[in-house]
Amino acid sequence: MRHLGLALALIVGTACGGAGAPQPSATATPIPPIAGAVLVTRANDRGTVHARVGDTIQIALGSDYEWRVDPPDGVILVHGVQNYMLVRGTQAIWAAAAPGTATITATGTVICASGQACIMLALLFTTTVVVAP
Repeated sequence: MRHLGLALALIVGTACGGAGAPQPSATATPIPPIAGAVLVTRANDRGTVHARVGDTIQIALGSDYEWRVDPPDGVILVHGVQNYMLVRGTQAIWAAAAPGTATITATGTVICASGQACIMLALLFTTTVVVAP
């Protein structure tokens, strides 16, 4: 009976992803950067990214979670007219419009199949963008 309880605990632990924060899948594909863009990824979380006025900022947090990126400040970082499709894993493309410091914030939630039980979890992402003239 003791072995059955241990086996059940291992199965439940594996099904729930084990302890700690969820990890991206091992099969995640790299996100193709836009030529000349400043690429912001999950590796930049809680960090600082540097850009120059006129640079394109590609926010590419991946596709392992459903990401909601807060809108840009509208002064230093702006969202221009988007007349193109975003590459899978890219959540937004903004422009560095003025010198200064701005913050990119996003919330990632677990992607759940419809009608399935799902863990309610939110990943918070934030990074500082310093834009030089």
